Amino acid sequence: MSIPYRLRLPVILLVVIGLLSVALALGLRKSVTLIIDGQSSRITTYAFKVGDLFVAMDLPLSPQDALSPSQDAWLKNGDQVTLLRAIPIQILADGKFTSLYSSDRTPSRLVTQAGVSTRPGDQLLSNGQTVDPSLPFPANLKSISLQILRSVSFTLTVDGQARSLSSTEPTLGSALWAARYTLFAADQLTPPPDTPLTPGLTATLLHSRQVSIHIQDADVTIRTAANTVGDALEDAGLSVQGLDYSLPSPEAPLPTDEDIRLVRVTEDVIVEQSPLPFETQYQPAPDMAVDSQSILQTGEYGLTAQRVRVRYEDGQEVSRQVESQWVARSPQPRIIGYGTSVVMLTTTVDGVQIQYWRALNMYATSYHPAGVGSTTASGLPLKKGVAAVDTSIIPFFTQMYVPGYGEVLAADVGGGVIGRWIDLGYSDDDYVPWHQWVTVYFLWPPPANIVWIVP
Repeated sequence: MSIPYRLRLPVILLVVIGLLSVALALGLRKSVTLIIDGQSSRITTYAFKVGDLFVAMDLPLSPQDALSPSQDAWLKNGDQVTLLRAIPIQILADGKFTSLYSSDRTPSRLVTQAGVSTRPGDQLLSNGQTVDPSLPFPANLKSISLQILRSVSFTLTVDGQARSLSSTEPTLGSALWAARYTLFAADQLTPPPDTPLTPGLTATLLHSRQVSIHIQDADVTIRTAANTVGDALEDAGLSVQGLDYSLPSPEAPLPTDEDIRLVRVTEDVIVEQSPLPFETQYQPAPDMAVDSQSILQTGEYGLTAQRVRVRYEDGQEVSRQVESQWVARSPQPRIIGYGTSVVMLTTTVDGVQIQYWRALNMYATSYHPAGVGSTTASGLPLKKGVAAVDTSIIPFFTQMYVPGYGEVLAADVGGGVIGRWIDLGYSDDDYVPWHQWVTVYFLWPPPANIVWIVP
Protein backbone atom coordinates (compact mmCIF):
# COMPACT_ATOMS: atom_id res chain seq x y z
CA MET A 1 0.00 0.00 0.00
CA SER A 2 1.49 3.35 -0.90
CA ILE A 3 1.32 6.50 1.20
CA PRO A 4 -0.12 9.51 -0.49
CA TYR A 5 2.43 12.09 -1.31
CA ARG A 6 0.97 14.72 0.89
CA LEU A 7 1.29 12.44 3.90
CA ARG A 8 4.80 11.25 3.34
CA LEU A 9 6.53 14.23 4.97
CA PRO A 10 4.54 14.07 8.25
CA VAL A 11 5.13 10.35 8.46
CA ILE A 12 8.82 10.77 7.88
CA LEU A 13 8.97 13.47 10.57
CA LEU A 14 7.16 11.25 13.03
CA VAL A 15 9.57 8.37 12.35
CA VAL A 16 12.57 10.65 12.76
CA ILE A 17 11.17 12.08 16.03
CA GLY A 18 10.51 8.56 17.33
CA LEU A 19 13.98 7.47 16.44
CA LEU A 20 15.46 10.57 18.07
CA SER A 21 13.35 9.95 21.22
CA VAL A 22 14.54 6.37 21.44
CA ALA A 23 18.12 7.50 20.92
CA LEU A 24 17.73 10.22 23.54
CA ALA A 25 16.17 7.80 26.01
CA LEU A 26 18.93 5.35 25.43
CA GLY A 27 21.52 8.10 25.91
CA LEU A 28 20.02 9.33 29.23
CA ARG A 29 19.63 5.85 30.77
CA LYS A 30 22.43 5.03 33.26
CA SER A 31 23.41 2.02 35.39
CA VAL A 32 25.05 2.97 38.73
CA THR A 33 26.12 1.18 41.95
CA LEU A 34 24.44 2.58 45.03
CA ILE A 35 25.89 1.76 48.51
CA ILE A 36 23.75 2.86 51.46
CA ASP A 37 25.13 2.15 54.97
CA GLY A 38 27.31 -0.58 53.58
CA GLN A 39 24.55 -2.28 51.61
CA SER A 40 25.31 -2.33 47.82
CA SER A 41 22.78 -2.49 44.93
CA ARG A 42 22.86 -1.98 41.15
CA ILE A 43 20.20 0.40 39.80
CA THR A 44 19.19 2.01 36.48
CA THR A 45 18.32 5.72 36.47
CA TYR A 46 17.67 8.63 34.13
CA ALA A 47 18.78 11.17 36.76
CA PHE A 48 21.26 13.77 35.64
CA LYS A 49 22.81 14.44 39.07
CA VAL A 50 23.41 12.51 42.32
CA GLY A 51 20.82 14.58 44.14
CA ASP A 52 18.27 13.83 41.42
CA LEU A 53 18.89 10.13 41.98
CA PHE A 54 17.80 10.28 45.66
CA VAL A 55 14.84 12.52 44.77
CA ALA A 56 13.76 9.98 42.18
CA MET A 57 14.15 7.20 44.77
CA ASP A 58 12.27 9.23 47.40
CA LEU A 59 15.25 8.98 49.81
CA PRO A 60 15.62 12.20 51.83
CA LEU A 61 19.13 13.33 52.81
CA SER A 62 20.30 14.87 56.11
CA PRO A 63 23.00 17.54 56.34
CA GLN A 64 24.97 15.16 58.65
CA ASP A 65 24.86 12.33 56.08
CA ALA A 66 28.09 11.51 54.28
CA LEU A 67 27.46 11.39 50.49
CA SER A 68 30.05 10.63 47.85
CA PRO A 69 30.03 12.11 45.26
CA SER A 70 28.11 15.21 46.33
CA GLN A 71 24.51 15.95 45.36
CA ASP A 72 25.59 18.37 42.61
CA ALA A 73 27.82 15.88 40.85
CA TRP A 74 26.71 14.70 37.38
CA LEU A 75 25.91 11.05 37.07
CA LYS A 76 27.57 8.92 34.46
CA ASN A 77 26.94 5.38 33.50
CA GLY A 78 28.88 3.01 35.77
CA ASP A 79 29.32 5.49 38.64
CA GLN A 80 29.34 4.39 42.32
CA VAL A 81 27.37 6.43 44.82
CA THR A 82 28.00 5.91 48.56
CA LEU A 83 25.69 7.17 51.30
CA LEU A 84 26.55 6.77 55.00
CA ARG A 85 23.62 8.07 56.94
CA ALA A 86 23.98 10.00 60.15
CA ILE A 87 22.83 8.06 63.21
CA PRO A 88 22.30 9.05 66.87
CA ILE A 89 25.46 8.87 68.98
CA GLN A 90 25.44 8.88 72.79
CA ILE A 91 28.64 9.16 74.86
CA LEU A 92 28.87 8.72 78.67
CA ALA A 93 31.96 10.26 80.26
CA ASP A 94 32.63 11.51 83.78
CA GLY A 95 29.02 10.83 84.70
CA LYS A 96 27.57 12.99 81.90
CA PHE A 97 25.86 12.03 78.63
CA THR A 98 26.68 13.80 75.34
CA SER A 99 24.41 13.23 72.31
CA LEU A 100 24.98 14.01 68.61
CA TYR A 101 24.19 12.83 65.09
CA SER A 102 27.06 11.75 62.93
CA SER A 103 27.74 9.68 59.88
CA ASP A 104 31.17 8.77 61.25
CA ARG A 105 31.56 5.25 62.59
CA THR A 106 35.07 5.54 64.10
CA PRO A 107 34.96 5.75 67.96
CA SER A 108 37.94 8.12 68.36
CA ARG A 109 36.50 10.64 65.88
CA LEU A 110 33.03 10.42 67.43
CA VAL A 111 34.52 11.24 70.87
CA THR A 112 36.34 14.22 69.31
CA GLN A 113 33.18 15.41 67.57
CA ALA A 114 31.38 15.27 70.94
CA GLY A 115 34.07 17.50 72.46
CA VAL A 116 35.00 14.87 75.07
CA SER A 117 38.66 14.63 76.00
CA THR A 118 40.49 11.37 76.69
CA ARG A 119 43.66 10.60 78.61
CA PRO A 120 46.23 7.83 78.27
CA GLY A 121 44.95 4.68 79.92
CA ASP A 122 41.26 5.52 79.50
CA GLN A 123 39.10 2.65 78.32
CA LEU A 124 36.38 2.94 75.67
CA LEU A 125 33.34 0.65 75.93
CA SER A 126 30.32 0.02 73.75
CA ASN A 127 27.48 -2.01 75.16
CA GLY A 128 29.80 -3.13 77.96
CA GLN A 129 32.49 -4.39 75.57
CA THR A 130 35.91 -2.84 75.11
CA VAL A 131 36.37 -1.32 71.65
CA ASP A 132 39.43 -0.19 69.74
CA PRO A 133 39.08 3.60 69.25
CA SER A 134 40.66 3.39 65.78
CA LEU A 135 38.44 0.63 64.37
CA PRO A 136 35.13 1.80 62.85
CA PHE A 137 31.81 0.24 63.77
CA PRO A 138 29.80 -1.57 61.07
CA ALA A 139 28.16 0.90 58.64
CA ASN A 140 24.65 -0.53 59.07
CA LEU A 141 24.26 0.34 62.75
CA LYS A 142 21.19 2.39 63.66
CA SER A 143 22.79 4.00 66.75
CA ILE A 144 26.02 3.94 68.75
CA SER A 145 26.48 4.14 72.54
CA LEU A 146 29.94 4.79 73.96
CA GLN A 147 31.25 4.90 77.53
CA ILE A 148 34.61 6.26 78.64
CA LEU A 149 36.11 4.66 81.73
CA ARG A 150 38.68 7.00 83.21
CA SER A 151 42.06 5.55 84.18
CA VAL A 152 42.82 5.98 87.91
CA SER A 153 46.43 6.14 89.16
CA PHE A 154 47.29 4.47 92.44
CA THR A 155 50.33 3.12 94.31
CA LEU A 156 50.80 -0.54 95.19
CA THR A 157 53.54 -1.76 97.53
CA VAL A 158 54.21 -5.43 96.84
CA ASP A 159 56.35 -7.28 99.39
CA GLY A 160 58.05 -4.01 100.27
CA GLN A 161 58.51 -2.74 96.68
CA ALA A 162 56.41 0.32 95.67
CA ARG A 163 54.91 0.41 92.17
CA SER A 164 52.80 3.02 90.35
CA LEU A 165 49.78 1.59 88.53
CA SER A 166 46.70 2.84 86.73
CA SER A 167 43.43 1.12 85.93
CA THR A 168 39.87 1.74 84.75
CA GLU A 169 38.48 -1.01 87.01
CA PRO A 170 36.00 0.06 89.71
CA THR A 171 37.66 -1.70 92.69
CA LEU A 172 41.16 -2.36 93.93
CA GLY A 173 40.77 -6.14 93.59
CA SER A 174 39.53 -6.01 89.99
CA ALA A 175 42.30 -3.52 89.12
CA LEU A 176 44.95 -5.93 90.44
CA TRP A 177 43.32 -8.82 88.59
CA ALA A 178 43.32 -6.79 85.36
CA ALA A 179 47.00 -6.01 85.98
CA ARG A 180 47.66 -9.78 86.15
CA TYR A 181 48.28 -9.94 89.91
CA THR A 182 47.22 -13.31 91.24
CA LEU A 183 45.62 -13.00 94.65
CA PHE A 184 45.27 -15.90 97.09
CA ALA A 185 42.89 -15.95 100.01
CA ALA A 186 45.85 -15.95 102.38
CA ASP A 187 47.45 -12.85 100.79
CA GLN A 188 47.27 -9.71 102.90
CA LEU A 189 45.87 -6.81 100.84
CA THR A 190 45.31 -3.47 102.55
CA PRO A 191 42.78 -1.98 101.98
CA PRO A 192 40.58 -4.98 101.09
CA PRO A 193 39.88 -5.96 97.45
CA ASP A 194 36.36 -4.47 97.36
CA THR A 195 37.67 -0.97 98.10
CA PRO A 196 36.60 1.52 95.36
CA LEU A 197 39.53 2.59 93.20
CA THR A 198 40.12 6.31 93.72
CA PRO A 199 42.93 8.59 92.49
CA GLY A 200 45.96 8.52 94.78
CA LEU A 201 44.93 5.32 96.58
CA THR A 202 47.82 3.63 98.36
CA ALA A 203 47.61 -0.17 98.77
CA THR A 204 49.89 -2.79 100.27
CA LEU A 205 50.09 -6.40 99.11
CA LEU A 206 51.95 -9.02 101.13
CA HIS A 207 52.05 -12.27 99.20
CA SER A 208 51.43 -15.51 101.05
CA ARG A 209 53.78 -18.48 100.82
CA GLN A 210 53.02 -22.17 100.56
CA VAL A 211 54.18 -23.95 103.70
CA SER A 212 54.24 -27.67 104.50
CA ILE A 213 53.58 -28.62 108.13
CA HIS A 214 54.45 -32.16 109.23
CA ILE A 215 52.46 -33.43 112.20
CA GLN A 216 52.11 -36.85 113.78
CA ASP A 217 49.70 -38.52 111.36
CA ALA A 218 49.62 -36.27 108.30
CA ASP A 219 51.14 -33.43 106.33
CA VAL A 220 49.28 -30.14 106.03
CA THR A 221 49.95 -27.69 103.20
CA ILE A 222 48.69 -24.12 103.53
CA ARG A 223 49.33 -20.66 102.17
CA THR A 224 50.19 -18.04 104.75
CA ALA A 225 51.45 -14.49 104.90
CA ALA A 226 52.73 -15.02 108.45
CA ASN A 227 56.18 -13.83 109.42
CA THR A 228 56.87 -16.41 112.12
CA VAL A 229 56.46 -20.16 112.49
CA GLY A 230 53.98 -19.70 115.34
CA ASP A 231 51.75 -17.44 113.25
CA ALA A 232 51.87 -19.92 110.35
CA LEU A 233 50.78 -22.73 112.68
CA GLU A 234 47.93 -20.56 113.92
CA ASP A 235 46.83 -19.87 110.32
CA ALA A 236 46.73 -23.65 109.80
CA GLY A 237 44.51 -24.09 112.86
CA LEU A 238 47.38 -25.72 114.75
CA SER A 239 49.08 -24.59 117.91
CA VAL A 240 51.93 -25.50 120.23
CA GLN A 241 50.27 -26.75 123.40
CA GLY A 242 51.73 -27.93 126.67
CA LEU A 243 55.00 -29.72 126.01
CA ASP A 244 54.66 -29.56 122.21
CA TYR A 245 57.42 -27.93 120.21
CA SER A 246 58.04 -27.00 116.61
CA LEU A 247 61.07 -27.08 114.36
CA PRO A 248 61.97 -24.26 113.87
CA SER A 249 60.69 -22.72 117.10
CA PRO A 250 57.43 -20.69 117.07
CA GLU A 251 59.37 -17.43 117.44
CA ALA A 252 61.61 -18.13 114.45
CA PRO A 253 60.91 -16.64 111.00
CA LEU A 254 59.47 -18.92 108.34
CA PRO A 255 62.25 -21.21 107.04
CA THR A 256 63.51 -20.73 103.52
CA ASP A 257 62.62 -24.34 102.64
CA GLU A 258 59.04 -23.62 103.86
CA ASP A 259 59.06 -26.84 105.87
CA ILE A 260 57.79 -26.93 109.48
CA ARG A 261 57.55 -29.88 111.87
CA LEU A 262 55.11 -29.81 114.78
CA VAL A 263 55.95 -32.41 117.42
CA ARG A 264 53.15 -33.47 119.76
CA VAL A 265 54.58 -34.28 123.20
CA THR A 266 52.84 -36.14 126.03
CA GLU A 267 54.10 -37.53 129.32
CA ASP A 268 52.86 -40.38 131.48
CA VAL A 269 53.81 -41.02 135.08
CA ILE A 270 53.85 -44.71 135.95
CA VAL A 271 54.80 -46.72 139.01
CA GLU A 272 57.04 -49.70 138.34
CA GLN A 273 57.46 -52.49 140.87
CA SER A 274 60.19 -55.10 141.15
CA PRO A 275 60.93 -57.85 143.67
CA LEU A 276 63.49 -57.19 146.37
CA PRO A 277 65.53 -60.35 147.18
CA PHE A 278 65.66 -61.57 150.75
CA GLU A 279 68.84 -62.42 152.63
CA THR A 280 69.79 -65.77 154.06
CA GLN A 281 70.88 -65.63 157.67
CA TYR A 282 72.44 -68.42 159.70
CA GLN A 283 71.87 -68.97 163.38
CA PRO A 284 73.60 -71.50 165.63
CA ALA A 285 71.35 -74.28 166.89
CA PRO A 286 72.93 -75.86 169.99
CA ASP A 287 70.42 -78.70 170.00
CA MET A 288 71.33 -79.79 166.47
CA ALA A 289 74.28 -81.99 165.54
CA VAL A 290 77.17 -80.40 163.70
CA ASP A 291 76.78 -80.27 159.87
CA SER A 292 73.02 -80.48 160.13
CA GLN A 293 70.80 -77.58 159.12
CA SER A 294 67.15 -76.64 159.47
CA ILE A 295 65.10 -73.74 158.11
CA LEU A 296 63.95 -71.72 161.07
CA GLN A 297 62.19 -69.05 158.99
CA THR A 298 61.31 -69.09 155.29
CA GLY A 299 62.42 -66.02 153.34
CA GLU A 300 59.93 -63.62 151.74
CA TYR A 301 60.64 -61.31 148.84
CA GLY A 302 60.18 -57.60 149.38
CA LEU A 303 58.91 -55.09 146.83
CA THR A 304 60.54 -51.92 145.52
CA ALA A 305 58.62 -49.23 143.65
CA GLN A 306 59.76 -46.31 141.52
CA ARG A 307 57.94 -43.36 140.00
CA VAL A 308 58.90 -43.04 136.32
CA ARG A 309 58.08 -40.17 133.96
CA VAL A 310 57.77 -41.46 130.36
CA ARG A 311 57.99 -38.95 127.49
CA TYR A 312 56.37 -39.58 124.11
CA GLU A 313 56.94 -37.58 120.93
CA ASP A 314 54.43 -38.16 118.15
CA GLY A 315 53.30 -41.30 119.96
CA GLN A 316 56.81 -42.80 120.24
CA GLU A 317 58.57 -43.21 123.57
CA VAL A 318 61.77 -41.17 123.62
CA SER A 319 62.87 -41.15 127.27
CA ARG A 320 62.25 -42.42 130.79
CA GLN A 321 63.27 -40.64 133.97
CA VAL A 322 63.10 -42.12 137.46
CA GLU A 323 61.78 -39.41 139.77
CA SER A 324 61.71 -41.33 143.06
CA GLN A 325 62.24 -44.80 144.51
CA TRP A 326 61.04 -46.45 147.71
CA VAL A 327 60.66 -49.82 149.37
CA ALA A 328 57.01 -50.73 149.23
CA ARG A 329 57.49 -53.91 151.28
CA SER A 330 60.63 -54.97 153.13
CA PRO A 331 61.94 -58.49 152.50
CA GLN A 332 61.90 -61.05 155.28
CA PRO A 333 65.20 -62.97 155.67
CA ARG A 334 65.42 -66.71 155.46
CA ILE A 335 66.92 -68.01 158.69
CA ILE A 336 68.77 -71.32 158.65
CA GLY A 337 69.82 -72.94 161.87
CA TYR A 338 73.09 -74.85 161.83
CA GLY A 339 74.04 -77.47 164.35
CA THR A 340 76.73 -76.72 166.95
CA SER A 341 76.39 -79.82 169.06
CA VAL A 342 79.73 -81.71 168.87
CA VAL A 343 79.84 -85.23 170.19
CA MET A 344 82.47 -87.94 169.92
CA LEU A 345 81.52 -90.69 167.51
CA THR A 346 83.18 -94.11 167.04
CA THR A 347 83.47 -96.21 163.87
CA THR A 348 85.73 -98.80 162.31
CA VAL A 349 87.48 -97.88 159.07
CA ASP A 350 90.00 -100.09 157.28
CA GLY A 351 89.76 -102.42 160.31
CA VAL A 352 90.78 -99.62 162.61
CA GLN A 353 88.47 -98.17 165.25
CA ILE A 354 88.55 -94.41 165.19
CA GLN A 355 86.95 -91.65 167.23
CA TYR A 356 85.73 -88.63 165.27
CA TRP A 357 83.41 -85.67 165.60
CA ARG A 358 82.66 -84.85 161.90
CA ALA A 359 82.48 -86.76 158.60
CA LEU A 360 82.46 -84.91 155.27
CA ASN A 361 82.14 -86.22 151.72
CA MET A 362 85.16 -84.77 149.86
CA TYR A 363 86.85 -85.20 146.48
CA ALA A 364 90.32 -86.66 146.94
CA THR A 365 93.35 -86.23 144.70
CA SER A 366 97.04 -86.81 145.38
CA TYR A 367 100.40 -85.17 144.74
CA HIS A 368 104.14 -85.71 145.44
CA PRO A 369 107.34 -83.60 145.58
CA ALA A 370 108.42 -84.24 141.99
CA GLY A 371 105.67 -81.96 140.77
CA VAL A 372 105.56 -79.21 143.44
CA GLY A 373 108.61 -79.40 145.70
CA SER A 374 109.26 -81.14 148.97
CA THR A 375 108.13 -78.50 151.52
CA THR A 376 104.51 -77.74 152.43
CA ALA A 377 102.97 -74.36 153.31
CA SER A 378 103.14 -75.27 157.01
CA GLY A 379 106.85 -76.00 156.75
CA LEU A 380 106.45 -79.75 157.13
CA PRO A 381 108.06 -81.97 154.46
CA LEU A 382 105.77 -83.31 151.76
CA LYS A 383 105.20 -86.99 152.38
CA LYS A 384 102.40 -89.38 153.11
CA GLY A 385 100.36 -88.19 156.06
CA VAL A 386 100.01 -84.53 155.07
CA ALA A 387 97.35 -83.03 152.81
CA ALA A 388 96.53 -79.75 151.12
CA VAL A 389 93.09 -78.34 152.04
CA ASP A 390 91.00 -75.17 151.82
CA THR A 391 91.99 -73.56 155.14
CA SER A 392 88.83 -71.39 155.09
CA ILE A 393 86.86 -74.46 156.13
CA ILE A 394 89.59 -76.78 157.49
CA PRO A 395 92.13 -75.06 159.76
CA PHE A 396 95.83 -76.03 159.62
CA PHE A 397 96.85 -79.06 161.65
CA THR A 398 93.35 -80.56 161.73
CA GLN A 399 93.63 -84.36 162.21
CA MET A 400 91.61 -86.44 159.71
CA TYR A 401 91.26 -89.99 158.56
CA VAL A 402 90.82 -90.96 154.91
CA PRO A 403 89.69 -94.51 154.17
CA GLY A 404 92.28 -96.28 152.02
CA TYR A 405 94.91 -93.70 152.95
CA GLY A 406 94.99 -93.46 156.72
CA GLU A 407 95.52 -90.57 159.09
CA VAL A 408 96.37 -87.25 157.53
CA LEU A 409 97.24 -83.77 158.85
CA ALA A 410 95.99 -80.57 157.19
CA ALA A 411 99.39 -78.93 156.56
CA ASP A 412 99.40 -77.52 152.99
CA VAL A 413 97.39 -75.43 150.58
CA GLY A 414 97.06 -75.42 146.81
CA GLY A 415 95.93 -72.88 144.24
CA GLY A 416 93.14 -75.10 143.01
CA VAL A 417 92.19 -76.74 146.29
CA ILE A 418 88.89 -75.12 147.17
CA GLY A 419 85.89 -76.24 149.21
CA ARG A 420 85.39 -79.96 149.68
CA TRP A 421 88.65 -81.00 148.03
CA ILE A 422 91.54 -82.73 149.74
CA ASP A 423 94.90 -83.29 148.02
CA LEU A 424 96.67 -86.24 149.68
CA GLY A 425 100.45 -86.03 150.00
CA TYR A 426 102.98 -88.73 149.10
CA SER A 427 106.68 -88.99 148.70
CA ASP A 428 108.03 -89.73 145.28
CA ASP A 429 108.67 -93.33 146.23
CA ASP A 430 105.21 -94.27 147.45
CA TYR A 431 103.00 -92.07 145.28
CA VAL A 432 99.51 -93.40 144.53
CA PRO A 433 97.21 -91.39 142.29
CA TRP A 434 93.75 -90.46 143.69
CA HIS A 435 90.70 -89.22 141.86
CA GLN A 436 87.58 -90.14 143.76
CA TRP A 437 84.98 -89.08 146.31
CA VAL A 438 85.63 -90.32 149.85
CA THR A 439 84.26 -89.83 153.37
CA VAL A 440 86.80 -87.88 155.41
CA TYR A 441 86.59 -88.32 159.15
CA PHE A 442 87.68 -85.46 161.43
CA LEU A 443 89.37 -87.11 164.39
CA TRP A 444 88.66 -86.35 168.02
CA PRO A 445 89.26 -83.93 169.67
CA PRO A 446 87.80 -81.07 167.62
CA PRO A 447 89.90 -77.89 167.09
CA ALA A 448 89.17 -74.72 168.99
CA ASN A 449 88.16 -72.80 165.84
CA ILE A 450 85.54 -74.98 164.22
CA VAL A 451 84.07 -73.86 160.89
CA TRP A 452 80.44 -74.76 161.45
CA ILE A 453 79.13 -74.31 157.89
CA VAL A 454 80.94 -76.16 155.14
CA PRO A 455 79.59 -75.36 151.68
